[in-house]
Amino acid sequence: MNNQENLSGAALADLLDEQNVVAVVRYKGAIQWCLSDRDNWVLDWNKWWGAFAAAGHQVPALSAAVAQRSGIAIVNEESTEAFLNAKEVIPLDAGLLRQVLLEYFPNAQSWWDVSFLFPVAFVDFDAKRFAGFYQDGPRLEQYVPDGWLGEFADFANTYPEEIFPAADKFWIVDGRDLLHELNERGRDLESGNAAGEV
Repeated sequence: MNNQENLSGAALADLLDEQNVVAVVRYKGAIQWCLSDRDNWVLDWNKWWGAFAAAGHQVPALSAAVAQRSGIAIVNEESTEAFLNAKEVIPLDAGLLRQVLLEYFPNAQSWWDVSFLFPVAFVDFDAKRFAGFYQDGPRLEQYVPDGWLGEFADFANTYPEEIFPAADKFWIVDGRDLLHELNERGRDLESGNAAGEV
């Protein structure tokens, strides 16, 4: 039994906390969904460790930290398969994410109620491009391998169809964009709260 077979909706919700996050990976033209510790989506740990040290922080030996990521200090086009097959990276099925979203959706007042399901990063190994989109935590997009583009971008809504097809977005259900609907609910809620405060 692999890691994916062990996940049910409830178990997935338990795994998705502030440390374990979802990311989208584009590799060999295919979209994959993955779950891992947030720090594993910092692709270049050499740069990350260097930034901490330059800021005057005490940092443990990089070799000890790298051992926790299957010995991979830099996740790039040369280490892609080793990273994606590492025990620390759990492949997710978009259908499972959709199922959990549909369970939570009727009672969700906004995106915030289901934010744990949505990806914080889009890692495009084909184009050597990394996009982060999250509300807190390390600036993932700042620590990308040499030759890569790192950006903070709303990839769920702005990446073109040929890069991130709608068919691969678990929140698109029968032509409905549930992410958009959740964002609208949140705006309506904010507008109602703002009107009530006057």
